[in-house]
Amino acid sequence: MSYADRMARASFRGVEFLTDSHETSGGRRLAVHEFPGAEAPAVEDLGGKAPGYKLAAYFIGPDYDLERNLFLDLLAQPGPAWLIHPWLGQLWVRVQSWSIHESNKEGGYCTIQVDFVPGGGADYDLARTGQARDYTISRHPLSATPDKVDVAAASIRQTADVAVAQYTPRPLSATAMTAFVAKVQGKLEGLRTVLALATLPLTWASQAQNLLAGIKGDLAALMALPGQYAAALRGLADALGLDAESDDLAASDRPRVVARLATEAITAARGGGIDSLDADARANAVAEAALRGMLLATAAAGTALASYQAEGERDAALASVLAAIDAILPGAPDPVFQAGATMRADLIAALMAQDLAPASTRTVVAALPATVLAHRLGVDEDGFIARNGVRHPLFVRGVVYG
Repeated sequence: MSYADRMARASFRGVEFLTDSHETSGGRRLAVHEFPGAEAPAVEDLGGKAPGYKLAAYFIGPDYDLERNLFLDLLAQPGPAWLIHPWLGQLWVRVQSWSIHESNKEGGYCTIQVDFVPGGGADYDLARTGQARDYTISRHPLSATPDKVDVAAASIRQTADVAVAQYTPRPLSATAMTAFVAKVQGKLEGLRTVLALATLPLTWASQAQNLLAGIKGDLAALMALPGQYAAALRGLADALGLDAESDDLAASDRPRVVARLATEAITAARGGGIDSLDADARANAVAEAALRGMLLATAAAGTALASYQAEGERDAALASVLAAIDAILPGAPDPVFQAGATMRADLIAALMAQDLAPASTRTVVAALPATVLAHRLGVDEDGFIARNGVRHPLFVRGVVYG
């Protein structure tokens, strides 16, 4: 998956628009004081500058004027709102100003340059938890609400971004670094074994294994620049997070794959086996395990974010992801916790919005093999096992879902 695959369609207040360029500004508010006779000035840091975001929106076609007018109505509304920025993700912003360019020479086409500033305000916390996302504008027939799947996908990407940004390991001596690298290589080898045994789709598994082999081979060099290691691990998680459009994975198999990724995320985040390392290396091992666990959880969430044919399959996939998120978040840093909590809420909203028929159920009094029950319910055995959380495939009893 490349950067182009991760880019979202631009939208503001739930209405999509085309854009081909952007500018973002930021910085620090510095007061430089120069004194007579002094060679060096005194610099007073007054805090960060408010970032600014410029987007060039354009509308084209025989009805471009209707779309333009709708967009101008949205820009003129007071108060903050969500902007889905193709390059920067989900942003809480206010419109500061805009300008329009159109001419007879370019009939059927116009460009609107929009300047956004941070939204701020007391509604920000409500907006982050999904309680202030009603973008419906009843007075205009072309208005729309944001797609819940798009919101959830943006939250998943944002959580991965925050997890990578929070990975700041301590400097290590050469001896400690050697021990630390060896320990991480062992963890990655364990992940390689899990993927090999997970019966994943062939093309998907091959891509993930190749990425994993590359990380292992360059691990020492990557660890010398922690940002590169975090980015490489993020690339692996993106590859594992199979999207909803893939033809490699049948709908009935998706709960099983999600459960495998979620289980590995929990295992990774728990760490373990690091008692032999010194204090700094042990702290780095804990940070690396937390990063790996959260990125695997985002991969599980990305894979779960799909259209399902049966309620039971959807509920099983969602339950697996929620178990991973709930196991990881309590020990996460505040930024990761907040992003992960938002991802959790958005994923629930997106998947529970699907109108699915209830799964068929059966009450099993005398224990039966999973193979027999799956055949009777007319479902795939692996999907049946994942959907029902079967502990032993030869002895299944109680209420089961098809």
